[in-house]
Amino acid sequence: MDKFLKKRTETNVNPLSKLFYELESYDESPFKMAMASYEAIRNEAKTGEELFYYLIEDAMFTSLYATFYEQLLMAIGQNPEYAVQLIEKFSDDSEERERIIASQAQNHFSFIENFGMCDGCNCCENHTDVAELIAPYQKGDIDFFTELYIGMQTIQFAMEYLIYDAIPNDQELVSALNLSNIQEWRQQIYNYAQLRASEV
Repeated sequence: MDKFLKKRTETNVNPLSKLFYELESYDESPFKMAMASYEAIRNEAKTGEELFYYLIEDAMFTSLYATFYEQLLMAIGQNPEYAVQLIEKFSDDSEERERIIASQAQNHFSFIENFGMCDGCNCCENHTDVAELIAPYQKGDIDFFTELYIGMQTIQFAMEYLIYDAIPNDQELVSALNLSNIQEWRQQIYNYAQLRASEV
């Protein structure tokens, strides 16, 4: 019975989770890189207010970018034979994608600044995704945005590794790329970063 339970548990393990925890044993783990990134902007900011705005803007930008990564991973999972081509195309389109994301982030930030009011922009249908940021923004809750920043940076570094390093060298990971696994993985990484950041 114990052998059966062990085997059953192993088959339920998300392969993406296993990859992330292996990455965390590296000197340049996603979480350590996220903390280094946080320290860099903290040192760059001249005032607490400037740091607050850096954290909000970067966290939103990174969160939007993670959605693009998620879409790419879904496309790879559905078209495994084109994994490398999809990654190359994604990489080639980075400049245009960053322009789109910067515009979306600015629209969302205006929505948050204006207490959830918007006169109409091309991101209105997605403003609900950031509505939960209005209250911590109005309170000036820098701890909330620090946690959000570190969590989103950790997710981004992990996703970059998965896309550019792991998938091209491990086709077995491709079979794990479904919406449920990807979203569960993102949440696990965020929870891990939240826990680790609270210990620092």
